[in-house]
Amino acid sequence: MLDLCAVRKVQSALRQFEKELKSRTSLSLNDALCLCSVKNGISEPGLLAREMELSPSRLTRILDSLEQRGLIERTIAAGDRRAVTVKLTATAIKRIQKYQCAGIELPAELQATQEAH
Repeated sequence: MLDLCAVRKVQSALRQFEKELKSRTSLSLNDALCLCSVKNGISEPGLLAREMELSPSRLTRILDSLEQRGLIERTIAAGDRRAVTVKLTATAIKRIQKYQCAGIELPAELQATQEAH
């Protein structure tokens, strides 16, 4: 039987985790996930959208915000002006280190998902 109360606890824990992440690093969860994905080698916006399970328009808004804050650079491929790649800036690399070392505890409700990976 599905325990919706357990789902609610996970949802609440995730919301609290994101609030803590934002207060310590100035990054939303989607910002941090996007930076992490780019750090792990995903540089094409279409692939990023699929990896993050976001619509292309939502990802574009996240990328716009990250670019305005100097955390990413978007470049157009020389051979195909439609092809864009995303690259982390030095500022982003420092920000990633900050959230990795921020000492933010992963809520117990979410730890089982981390242990599975």
